[in-house]
Amino acid sequence: MAVSSIVVAACAVAVTIKVLSTDIISVEQPRVLDQAALERQVSDEIRGLRDEPVDRLACPASVVVKAGNQFNCRYWDRYNPKEVLVKIVNDQGEISVESTS
Repeated sequence: MAVSSIVVAACAVAVTIKVLSTDIISVEQPRVLDQAALERQVSDEIRGLRDEPVDRLACPASVVVKAGNQFNCRYWDRYNPKEVLVKIVNDQGEISVESTS
């Protein structure tokens, strides 16, 4: 009985050492822009470019916050669909909006 307890204890120590010496890779979820906040900000930017309110606006969902990423948002000016190019300026999620039409 005493020998089996020593063997179990030795195995437990060996497993603990193995687990502690293994590198653990952390899987970090990419940060994405908040959809509602993004659409409000783009709508405000369009209003500043055109000095008219935006009827409807649609931007892609789950845009990863990474400087240099760019995407299009579509908006409707009464009945005509138009697009703007949105660029992520920095890793804090600051954006710039340019008219494509």
